[in-house]
Amino acid sequence: MDTTAALQEPISEKYFEQLLNDLASEDSFHKDQAVLRMAKHGFGVVQALISILSDFAKPGLAGVARSLGKIGDRRAIPALAQAAKMGDEELRVASVWALAQFHEPEVLPILLSEAERPHPVIQSFLAYVLGTFQDTRVTPVLSKLAGHPNREVAFQAACALGETGDREGVSVLRKTWRRHDALVRAASTSSLKRLGAKPSWLSWFF
Repeated sequence: MDTTAALQEPISEKYFEQLLNDLASEDSFHKDQAVLRMAKHGFGVVQALISILSDFAKPGLAGVARSLGKIGDRRAIPALAQAAKMGDEELRVASVWALAQFHEPEVLPILLSEAERPHPVIQSFLAYVLGTFQDTRVTPVLSKLAGHPNREVAFQAACALGETGDREGVSVLRKTWRRHDALVRAASTSSLKRLGAKPSWLSWFF
C-alpha cells in the first residue's frame, strides 16, 4: 500500500463517528485496531481529533491521543501536552507515549517535565525514550531516575545513560552498579562500557 495515499485517505462523518466509538471500546484489541484505522486517515482527521482531545469528558480519549501519535502531525503537540498533565491515568500514559513519537526539540522539555511526576509506568517509559535524545539536558533526569526504588525505572534509566553518550552519567552508573539487583547492575555495567568507563575502574570504589 502506498503510505502517502493512505495518509490522504478521505473519511465520511459517519465512519469517523464509528471509529470514535471504537476508540472507547472495552476490548483492547478492538481499540488498537481502531487506532490503526483512524491513523490511516492522517492529516485529514487531525484537527477534529485535537478538538475532541480538549474535552476531557469525552470517552475514548486515550485512543484519540494514540491516534495523534501515530499520525505525527506537530499541530497535536500542545493538546497532547495538556492531556498529559490534566487527563486521567490512561489518558496521561497514552499522551506521553504519543508525544514521544515526535522526537522533536520542542517535545523534549515536556517529556523531561513528565519524567519528574511520581508515576513509575510513565517514568520507566520515559527513561527508555530519553536515552534516544542526544541532548545533555536528559542526563540529570536520567541520573535521578537511575536511583529510583522501582526496579524497572532504575533499569531503563541505567540503560539510557549509556545511550546518551554523555560521560556525566558515569558517576551515577558507578553508584547504581552497587545496587543489590542483578538486572540494574548488568545495565550499569553495559552503560559504563558504552561510555568508555572500564569495569575495572569499579575496583577503586569497592
